[in-house]
Amino acid sequence: MTTNAHDSAPRGKRSRNLKLVLMAVAAPAVLAGCDDDPSGKILLSREECAVQTEISREECEKAYGQALVEHEKVAPRFESQQECNQQFGACTPLQGQQANASQPYYIPPMTGFLLGYAASQLMSGGNRYYHIGGVSPLYRDYQGGRYLKPDGKQISTHSGTVYGRKAGDTALPARAVTVSRAGFGSSAAARGGFGRSSSSSSSSRSFGRGG
Repeated sequence: MTTNAHDSAPRGKRSRNLKLVLMAVAAPAVLAGCDDDPSGKILLSREECAVQTEISREECEKAYGQALVEHEKVAPRFESQQECNQQFGACTPLQGQQANASQPYYIPPMTGFLLGYAASQLMSGGNRYYHIGGVSPLYRDYQGGRYLKPDGKQISTHSGTVYGRKAGDTALPARAVTVSRAGFGSSAAARGGFGRSSSSSSSSRSFGRGG
């Protein structure tokens, strides 16, 4: 009997230790899925790169340039300039090799860009520095006050920091969405076809830290 009593004590201790180890392993997984952490930031112009503090100005301006490149590839295409203007304003005819002479298309202006954060680390003074995981052009729907990605997905109704993995997602469509009715970003537009452009764009691009 004495031997059994002594054997049960270590087993109980091992059981408690195992529970503590499992809790320690589970904690980072829970924290990693937290939607309260910043996942990106919406900036409205290149000039705002000078006042944001999450990344270097050089990185931000490089990301802005990349957003412009992607805008030219995957901006939503409207068959009607009037409908495009009603939703976004100042729409212009699609130019260059992607233009179709038989069917003219019109694209909205890029009114902002999304920086998607990949990771963060503490810097001196308690400031947090963010690494860019990707970038996406954005389009302001003035009817609904929404910032939309090139695929029509809503990111936010205001500029600044966004939270949650979906909000910081910078994945881009392989081809530009063609909008023929019901407005861009609506369920009908989501069911619409794609443009004839075969230009592909990467879902995210990494940028190095600025000097």
